[in-house]
Amino acid sequence: MPHRTLFLIALLVSLQGCQLWADPVRGPRPPAATFGEYREIQRGLEIRVGDRIHYAQARLGLTPESTHITITDEGDRLMVEMRYGEGRLNVRRTPYLPPEISADDLIADLQLALWPLERLRAGLTPGWTLAADDEGRILRFNGATESRVDYQSEEPSSRPLPVYNARHDYLLILSPADPGA
Repeated sequence: MPHRTLFLIALLVSLQGCQLWADPVRGPRPPAATFGEYREIQRGLEIRVGDRIHYAQARLGLTPESTHITITDEGDRLMVEMRYGEGRLNVRRTPYLPPEISADDLIADLQLALWPLERLRAGLTPGWTLAADDEGRILRFNGATESRVDYQSEEPSSRPLPVYNARHDYLLILSPADPGA
């Protein structure tokens, strides 16, 4: 009997060690670190899923220690709210967000487009990579593209900014809330 117990313990330990060589399991996209400075940002959103277009408004309240993002539909009804700070993340989704759109990915797509690169990279976990150049940003998990931002000009905040979510196959277009935003 003791030999069988020792054998099972050794088997479990060796199987646990196999996980060290396995690819990381894809979980939800990690949230970006806080923005790092005080900012209030508003963007118009156009979410294209198949033949349907959903219009929304994003409001971001940012401090060095926290992030608060709300996304509302055309009727000013809450679709998604995200609060992040002090190591706690709370994402609230309502029925006004179309079911085929991931609330976590929608928030992460906004962050991919608007956050400083060093803040985005600080939140990455094993398996995730972020490539960036003057033309845009590409977020990948184990080499597979998850989302891509294509800059349309040298000053991305002045023009519509497309973000393609490859995982859920939708296009998010961020537009300045007003000409001076």
